[in-house]
Amino acid sequence: MSSRYPALEYYADRIRKAVPDLPVEMQMMPFDKSLELITIALSSKSQSVDMVYATESTFRTFAKNGWIRPLDDLWAKYKQEFKLDDVAESVLDLFRYNGKLYVMPFTTLEMFFFYRKDLFDQAGKEPPKSIAEYHALAKQFNTPMRAGTIKCLKTGDSVLNESHWYINALGEGWFDADFKPIFHHDKGIQAIEALKEVTAYAQSGCTAAANDECMIALQQDLAAMGPQWTSRALAMDDPNKSRVVGKFEWVPLPQGGGKISMDGYCISSFSKQSPDDLFRILATATNEESMRGAASLMVPPRKTLLNDPELKAKYRYYPAALVALQTGKPVPLIPEWYAVGESISRRIVQGITGQTSVKEALHTAAQEAEVFLRDRGYYRG
Repeated sequence: MSSRYPALEYYADRIRKAVPDLPVEMQMMPFDKSLELITIALSSKSQSVDMVYATESTFRTFAKNGWIRPLDDLWAKYKQEFKLDDVAESVLDLFRYNGKLYVMPFTTLEMFFFYRKDLFDQAGKEPPKSIAEYHALAKQFNTPMRAGTIKCLKTGDSVLNESHWYINALGEGWFDADFKPIFHHDKGIQAIEALKEVTAYAQSGCTAAANDECMIALQQDLAAMGPQWTSRALAMDDPNKSRVVGKFEWVPLPQGGGKISMDGYCISSFSKQSPDDLFRILATATNEESMRGAASLMVPPRKTLLNDPELKAKYRYYPAALVALQTGKPVPLIPEWYAVGESISRRIVQGITGQTSVKEALHTAAQEAEVFLRDRGYYRG
């Protein structure tokens, strides 16, 4: 059971073909829906699901509840056969919970900046170096026919992704070292106010838009620029889907702090299948040859490919993606992030759409987040 985007569609085919005598049936859907159904399946201890998609954040909930099995024994057993020591240790560290490894990494994902180089050249403009410059450019390029920027502000993961950049680049982050909310402090309020202001130059319906809708706006010449995932870059040059082939370029997000994410697959604790068979499927689907084939869709987590000069030269967006990998930040690494983030995202949308002030929305979100985390034992006293 899996989320769906171009890189995972590629890997779905690899998973199905990994071990010929072990047929795999995969269900793929948008992230929010997949997370909901995976949570239902695992929490009910369903034996119908053997392998599940996870990010560096969502797997923590699964591991904390005992829904997925540690992979350390299988990793050690098959390390040499599948050259698993080639997987970047920094990626593996994000997939450990209480010292145990739970996820076979498939991708590294970075949010970086898409922009129409032809429009920038015509206007004599350079890519923005700051969020303030980005906002000024969004205003300049905004016309009745083409939005100045995309914004993906659908409640849930999408608005959290957008907010993450602003909260880190202009604010102080989501939580302090003790996981007390700080996103409602003055700098956080100013950050989301800035996000709200730029929506005046975003595509129509941006508060209902997720990644797919934002990509369509860019591909169909309905928006000039904006933050998006590296996994979406190649689609801009697909002549079957894009009206702007060869016109986009990419740079890291101004001022850094954009979301970086790692994803992969776990083995359900409730599967009746052989753990060795399931691990071999995942390890085969992520071998070096397979990841090299997926390098056009994401930045691979194998060290030999991360440092491959051929890949850097072949894919136009690769250099910017590698910088974004270094300057970006993951979401708070707590099992409850998406549960508490759902509430935060709803409050942020209320502030952006004017249902309430941004200040009131963030203060309410912070109060709710603190109560939620306190009930789960995060604070003492």
